[in-house]
Amino acid sequence: MPLLHGLDQFHIAELTQDSASGVTYETPEAIPGAVNVKVDPKTESNTFYADNGAYEVLTSMGDIDVEMEVADLPLPLQAKIYGHQTENGVQFASINDQPIYLALGFRAKVSTGGHRYYWLLKGKAELLPTEHQTDEGNKNPQTAKLKLKFMPLLYNGRWKAQAQYDGTFSGETWFNQVVYTGSVLPPEA
Repeated sequence: MPLLHGLDQFHIAELTQDSASGVTYETPEAIPGAVNVKVDPKTESNTFYADNGAYEVLTSMGDIDVEMEVADLPLPLQAKIYGHQTENGVQFASINDQPIYLALGFRAKVSTGGHRYYWLLKGKAELLPTEHQTDEGNKNPQTAKLKLKFMPLLYNGRWKAQAQYDGTFSGETWFNQVVYTGSVLPPEA
């Protein structure tokens, strides 16, 4: 059985339209320095009883919490993600900022070869915490930690796309655009 390990290739893409008639994303942009990611979908289940026993389990989807950590989140990406304004080279965060809806892509290595690829399709970032510490003889890097809330697309109800190298799928074009339906990913030669 293959095992997953490693993480790289964080990408984000702004979601500019999500309606019953279609979905539109901007071109994905790489975020270098992937450290870790945790995807935690919340579900609620209720057991329905009939004929003197459990008859059916009804499940509903709630929030999809995502925590990601990167080596750094450059100021231009912060401005894009959070809607910060820049004046004379100084970036300002304000109560009027409007974070964008975005898709998050990444990949993990598979022990048998290749990678597993992911796109989380619609989410918003919470404010970025700032945390630094003094150098105490050794220089310890501080990373950027982001929390995001994801939800299903209005267009088709999907919240995640994933694929794995299997001899026919190599992933070469996975990060060229957000994969929200199978027809978006062109067949590989």
